[in-house]
Amino acid sequence: MCGGGGCGDSRGSKPGGTGGSGGGGNGGFNGTSTAGTANTGGGSGANGFSSGSSLNGGSGVIILSVPTANYSGTTTGSPTITTSGSNTIIRFTASGTYTA
Repeated sequence: MCGGGGCGDSRGSKPGGTGGSGGGGNGGFNGTSTAGTANTGGGSGANGFSSGSSLNGGSGVIILSVPTANYSGTTTGSPTITTSGSNTIIRFTASGTYTA
């Protein structure tokens, strides 16, 4: 059985698969799995048993790259603001807005 992360073993005799590089959780067996990594949007690992439950997927992230000359500085929430070369990078890991 596979989810957004690794696969789970329905026989409960082998470890589940490893989550993907995008933050997916590991698959489980014997009723275990791991959650997706925060701020990656990765899915939870699948649980191998129909009676068990899998965990939450990782929260998402939004990254905007705006030419610094055009950056308005108008944001809500708590984004992380950095610069890279001639661009301003705006990284949201929770609710927020950017107004150009």
